[in-house]
Amino acid sequence: MKSEGDDDALSWDGDDALDARRPEVSRPKPEPTASAAPVPPLNESPSASVTPSVSEADADDEPQGISTATLLMIGILGGIYLLYTVGWILGGVGMQLPVTFTLPVPLYQGALWLAVLAPALWFVAVLAATRGSRSWVRIVWLVAGAVLLVPWPFVVSGGGGAL
Repeated sequence: MKSEGDDDALSWDGDDALDARRPEVSRPKPEPTASAAPVPPLNESPSASVTPSVSEADADDEPQGISTATLLMIGILGGIYLLYTVGWILGGVGMQLPVTFTLPVPLYQGALWLAVLAPALWFVAVLAATRGSRSWVRIVWLVAGAVLLVPWPFVVSGGGGAL
């Protein structure tokens, strides 16, 4: 025999609030009877008084989450974008001395900061712009940005430009 104390050990504070939002979980559904059917008003036809069940209404209200594979891909691509930011910093600082002979320092500094911020801006812009899109669209745009934003100064110098 179970006592109420055993059930208390398996619950958290606030579980009652969750159960109140999901009545089909907390209480068993009563068996339908002939007298429990809703009676349509006199001026409506029986087909016009169809109401959705509680579970259908709750299913429409729940937000659809992203899949584990999509979340994993977004995390991996986010890490790549973070590495690109570091690559642009190291590569850009390493190229600063040779480039300042042909380009004024303020222009080079502005271009360097835009290049450093570009991966983060692309990542945030794709996540914001593809909020309602399918997952594959978001992944395609993130992969396209990973191809376009490669830190070429870091790649060409082999990472030793700033060291």
